[in-house]
Amino acid sequence: MPCTDAVNTSPLLRAAVPAVALAVLLAGCSADRNDQPEASASPVTSSAVPQPTAAPQTTAAPQTTVAPATTAVPQPSETPPATPVACANDDLDVAAGAVSEEGALRRVDVTFTNVSSGVCVLVSYPGADLVTAAGGVLVHVARRPANSAPHLELQPGEKATADVQASAIDTTTGEPCGRVGTLVVTAPNTTESHLLPVNLPICDATISAVG
Repeated sequence: MPCTDAVNTSPLLRAAVPAVALAVLLAGCSADRNDQPEASASPVTSSAVPQPTAAPQTTAAPQTTVAPATTAVPQPSETPPATPVACANDDLDVAAGAVSEEGALRRVDVTFTNVSSGVCVLVSYPGADLVTAAGGVLVHVARRPANSAPHLELQPGEKATADVQASAIDTTTGEPCGRVGTLVVTAPNTTESHLLPVNLPICDATISAVG
């Protein structure tokens, strides 16, 4: 029983103890009660919450730049230039200039013009004859000697020239040449004859290579 209760319930004790002493006694009882240790709260057991483990950082692999594969583009093969072909009959326009006189010599230039759209070649010598009005051959015009057969390339529109010469004097007699003929010319490496409006003496007639 607490001492304060014993004092309060015992009339004999309160009568026998002086008032001062009773006050001291009560104070001591009060102190005894206050000195009782308080019940301590039950310790809260806290379960340790595991902290999330940080995920290991991954080291970024170094970026490797891969050059795109280049595919070699095949270059178009150059087409070799076409080899010019011999001028055909239809590739050429044949014409004659005016007749010039130098003493007993009669001379005329004959032109061969490439009227086609491509390059063509004149090979060898032109042919020529002096003919009658009816077309009969009076004399075959001889080709003048040359070191080699001509090989002349003509661009479209380009011209080549040959000259025809004839003598107004018969060299065997020294007399004037008695006849004249109309000039007929065949271009090199062709077969078509061109009757030209030119009259020449039939004595000692010649035709040159084209140039």
